[in-house]
Amino acid sequence: MEGRIVKLSINKKGGNIVKGRTVLAILVILSAISIPRMLGAEETKLSMTLWNRGTVKRESGQYTERYFSLERGYLRIEPKFTDKIKGRFNLDFFSDDDALDGAGIKLKYAYLDFKELIPIPESKVTVGLIKSYFGTIYDWNYITIQKALEDKEKVISSTDYGIALYGYIPQGYGEYAISVLNGEGYKKTGGDVNLNPAYQANIRLIPIPGVTIGGSIRYEDVSFDPDTTISNLVYAGVGHIVVGPLELWGEYLVKDLEEIRSQGFMAMPIVKLKKLTFLDVDLVGRYDVWDKNIDVDDDGHSRITGGLNWNILRNAKNRPLIMLQANWERTMYEEEGKNSEDLYLIQLRWSFSTKIK
Repeated sequence: MEGRIVKLSINKKGGNIVKGRTVLAILVILSAISIPRMLGAEETKLSMTLWNRGTVKRESGQYTERYFSLERGYLRIEPKFTDKIKGRFNLDFFSDDDALDGAGIKLKYAYLDFKELIPIPESKVTVGLIKSYFGTIYDWNYITIQKALEDKEKVISSTDYGIALYGYIPQGYGEYAISVLNGEGYKKTGGDVNLNPAYQANIRLIPIPGVTIGGSIRYEDVSFDPDTTISNLVYAGVGHIVVGPLELWGEYLVKDLEEIRSQGFMAMPIVKLKKLTFLDVDLVGRYDVWDKNIDVDDDGHSRITGGLNWNILRNAKNRPLIMLQANWERTMYEEEGKNSEDLYLIQLRWSFSTKIK
């Protein structure tokens, strides 16, 4: 086997120090692969998606950042036990200046799906570290390199610990989800989690082909913790329209902490050139507005993005395996004297997978 699995180094006092993070990652990966087989999984799917990125940042006419990085590397393990029970386990690797070897690791997903556990057709119950079924964050495909609005503005975490009932509305009229979550997201566990659970509901309706409308609401109940007096209410409206080669996403987002109300919106048009030409390229635009406190005049910002996605290679299901993305992003601030920032991003996103039976 090529490469170093465990790296040893000598400290100033002498002796060998085993890089614990590397060993832990290896043990977790081996366990995640072997345990499903020991438990009788019919098959296990292994897959990986990597985001290799180049970033240039310009502020006040000066270049302040210029670097290449691995922004994210997903290792996904999906054991299938029966036709109605399957799991998902994700490790998220990323470039990290603070880490021992320049790489960090996060646990991103760890859940079991039980199809039709309750007598509702086309439903499933998901338990563990699960998706946040809210707004656009739970099915965000990174059409732009930037995150979904609620993720970018740190309103909702993309995953959280809890339980959810998810299902499809009969005859293809949409989908729904009801969740009970910790509320703190996937980065906080144990003593960092407060006593207040978060209740969340999401629905998307497809009244006619090519048109999707929906909304989400999330409420954190403060009655469990006497030290917490500010209720947390977040809600969003989502729209999606597809007409031939044209596609448009829209989202309106509000976070209400009683006396502090934040709000914003996102609009993202897409032109799929493959439906017009032989080029498998998507042209993408995006406009975000976010105001941290609508009663304060100088704390908001807007963001405009333009770019393209070149789908270099697709699999048999027409999903991109290799994609080259290029984005220009400008953020403009309400605060007087604070100059706009420009980001120039180029990203090679690639995936591969296999099945163990």
